[in-house]
Amino acid sequence: MTSKFLFLSFILFLGTSLPLMTEGHRRREKIYGISSLISEELFKTLFLHKDDGACPANGFYSYQAFIEATWRFPKFGTTGCLATRKREIAAFLAQISHETTGGWATAPNGPFAWGLCFKEEISPQSNYCDDSVKEWPCSPGKSYKGRGPIQLSW
Repeated sequence: MTSKFLFLSFILFLGTSLPLMTEGHRRREKIYGISSLISEELFKTLFLHKDDGACPANGFYSYQAFIEATWRFPKFGTTGCLATRKREIAAFLAQISHETTGGWATAPNGPFAWGLCFKEEISPQSNYCDDSVKEWPCSPGKSYKGRGPIQLSW
């Protein structure tokens, strides 16, 4: 299971606003596509519990949305030799799994099987607001925290 988890990736949240697949997308997907390296079955295996009722993001991150989101980044996982392509996709999936995991050390199937369980940071260490920055002040009463599969921190 651990070796499969090295093969993780994602950008999902764009999925619902993307256009339908064009003939050009179909041709590129058939030749170079991410789905030729990450099948829907593998995706479900990697993110075993993403649609579990215990996950707050249950149903949010779909395989189809992941594939459609990759169309917005046509070089993602499609350039370089096969090993390079696989490493790029694996690194991305591992990162988003880490950022969105709902697992714990003794979680069923391990902590990383619970990747894509959250779509926003839980209990952030700070509110990520620096009152000393006058040029871009924080809005009063607003919550600042990581959101989505790639949660950047400062």
